[in-house]
Amino acid sequence: MAFLSAIRLYRLCYRLTNIIYPGWQYRSIELVRIDERTGRLYVLAGENLDFEIKPTRGYEP
Repeated sequence: MAFLSAIRLYRLCYRLTNIIYPGWQYRSIELVRIDERTGRLYVLAGENLDFEIKPTRGYEP
């Protein structure tokens, strides 16, 4: 599960920091933390975007 979470984290960070679409403003990654009890990853991007990456599913805003 940790491997899949790492891949999801990579994809999320890539999308947030890459300029893919015209008019899209990239976001800086401010914080990445893991909850060792649940295995969930938390990402804070920009000033007000936060995401949760669950071990069994994709990420959610």
